[in-house]
Amino acid sequence: MEEIWNNLKKNIVYENIERFVPHKILKKNSDHEYYNKEIKRLKSKVIKAYDRRKLAVHCTEKLKQLSKQLLAAKKSAQEAFLKTILKNCVNVGLISTNT
Repeated sequence: MEEIWNNLKKNIVYENIERFVPHKILKKNSDHEYYNKEIKRLKSKVIKAYDRRKLAVHCTEKLKQLSKQLLAAKKSAQEAFLKTILKNCVNVGLISTNT
């Protein structure tokens, strides 16, 4: 009886679950792990400015200004992130300071 129930469960229930129950497809986050609130805020502002860029000349200038701010913020955040990783590696002993 146990074997019949297991076959029924395996064949009917699990196959129907796989066939008819929708599966959520997760999208991988493309943001780097060193992105902070400021960078995410600037990124959304750049996207909005990009959408408005053809409306007027000042919109194009605003896009250029925001893009420069975003690149500078990304660079400084990445440098700070790499410094902390390097510092942690030195503290743990993975990298020696004597070269």
